[in-house]
Amino acid sequence: MTGGAMTTAALAPRADLSSPQPLRVAFPIVLEGDLVLSPEHLGPAYLAAVLRRAGASVVIRDAAVNETAALVEDFARLRPHVIGLSITTVSIDEIARFGAAIRAALGPQVLIVAGGPVATHLGSALLAAPGWEFLDALVRGEGEVPMLRLCEALHTGGDLGEVPSLCFLRDGALVETPLSAGVGQLDHLPDPVRDQFEQHARRFPYLRVSTSRGCTSHCTFCNAPHARNRVGPAAKPWRGASPARVVDEIERLVEAYGVNTFDFVDSTFEDPGGAQFGKRRVAAIANEILDRDLRIYFNVCMQAAHWSEDDRPLLDLLWRAGLEKVLVGIESGSQEGLARWQKKSTTEDNRRIIRLLRETGAYVAFGFISFHPWATFSEIRENSAFLRDMFGHNLRRFTTRLELYPGAEVIEELRADGLLDETFFRTFNPFSFRYVDERVERLATALNAIYGAEYAESCKIHVEPAVFRFETDDIVLHTFASRLRRVHGSDPAAAEILDDFAATVEPLKREMAQFNFALVSDLTDRAERDDDVMAAAAALAAPIEAFYGDRLRAIEAAKLRAGFRLRRKGFDIAGIQTAPPRSEKEIA
Repeated sequence: MTGGAMTTAALAPRADLSSPQPLRVAFPIVLEGDLVLSPEHLGPAYLAAVLRRAGASVVIRDAAVNETAALVEDFARLRPHVIGLSITTVSIDEIARFGAAIRAALGPQVLIVAGGPVATHLGSALLAAPGWEFLDALVRGEGEVPMLRLCEALHTGGDLGEVPSLCFLRDGALVETPLSAGVGQLDHLPDPVRDQFEQHARRFPYLRVSTSRGCTSHCTFCNAPHARNRVGPAAKPWRGASPARVVDEIERLVEAYGVNTFDFVDSTFEDPGGAQFGKRRVAAIANEILDRDLRIYFNVCMQAAHWSEDDRPLLDLLWRAGLEKVLVGIESGSQEGLARWQKKSTTEDNRRIIRLLRETGAYVAFGFISFHPWATFSEIRENSAFLRDMFGHNLRRFTTRLELYPGAEVIEELRADGLLDETFFRTFNPFSFRYVDERVERLATALNAIYGAEYAESCKIHVEPAVFRFETDDIVLHTFASRLRRVHGSDPAAAEILDDFAATVEPLKREMAQFNFALVSDLTDRAERDDDVMAAAAALAAPIEAFYGDRLRAIEAAKLRAGFRLRRKGFDIAGIQTAPPRSEKEIA
């Protein structure tokens, strides 16, 4: 049997979950981390699609962390047979509290099963962890096939021991069933449901699309599926849906909802490994978008080591197809730091990809780890200089710390060096580690306490400071200018207005870069001298808030002036909310 046939057979229902009464399944989503900006969670959306195809009655509901009590009441009325919890590191505390409340409200008759990256890597240890007594089972790895088999077993009175990739309790004893490979042919998956989009009145900033699974790299801080942390039998470390299948899904969403902005959630859009096969695939996706005249925008993730000057034509093609924002895993401005995380890229690779993308017209977002347990003052200064040159207007990148995720290789490295706080496996606090140099630890804590004590302790924030607002607004600002240039940039009058806008904003960003670099450099010097860096940073919190607030207002005023001038000249500003028209030259 071929891999495709095996995938089709595994995803095929073996029982009618609608008869005699539909099996009721609920997926609650607690909005933390990335799910705050846009709540859509594709994991449960894929599971819901598979289960509905089998006849189950499935609901997805989301709630902010301060609204989960209403979600518990909602589910108490629905009386589901199965509740599926997707756990991420950032949401783990809220999920534990929510799960306990659900159990108290619904009693023992509901089966509560967990999944996601935390459940995958902790396995049966999570079932035995304090505070997780409400869990009946968890799925490790990709959930479509295990959840289908689990629901079928529950509906028909089957044996949970026959469900693949399942950890559960039987008569008080832990049972772990054999792990199964993930879905081999992604083209055979149904489209994920869009319940959350409907529930939010179709007002998301973008819809998420998955074009691939896995990653050919093996960064030591990462617990997403990659070449060295695969769970179960040898599914390929990377699998991609066909270009036609990817664009079919996008086209269906455009036709059904009129949306035009998409976030591709792949770990690396161009994988595998930066080779030509992967680049031919993304070129084919771009050409499909253009050939169908879909007029969309999209965001992707890329790896710096995969792109060179020779790839300018491909980057231009992607931009013409709608590429708008790229997240690059930069992680360090120091070669020592890149080696620490086993990144494939060099500092020169990082500088080159930033330049190439900006010259293409894309916004460059990035991952960065300024502070970690092995950091030295020399490395911190290298990182600060790199950030000043590349992304200096964004203070958060100067202050970002390593975060621990269950399943990441760095956890064992920390343990081997005696730097891991073993309470991590009870608390899952992402900062459960010590620093080699206590002065560096104090500096990292002081810089992050600028955003609030809770953020410094656990990376959680409930009142967004101006530094955080600027990070979001900077993307919105680029979108505003970039889309207007796509739509109206060929007109000299519009181009002049947009050039004036850029001439106003860029000096403000350079000023912010110098402010950030000077601030962090001064505190770094103080920390190295073993001064009271906590007190020094605390005294800066209010001035930083005021500085960023002033620049936010100045940039917003410049944006409003540019918009007013464009409207006065007769240009349609509302047009940037829809995809731009393309000329025959662009399509060619």
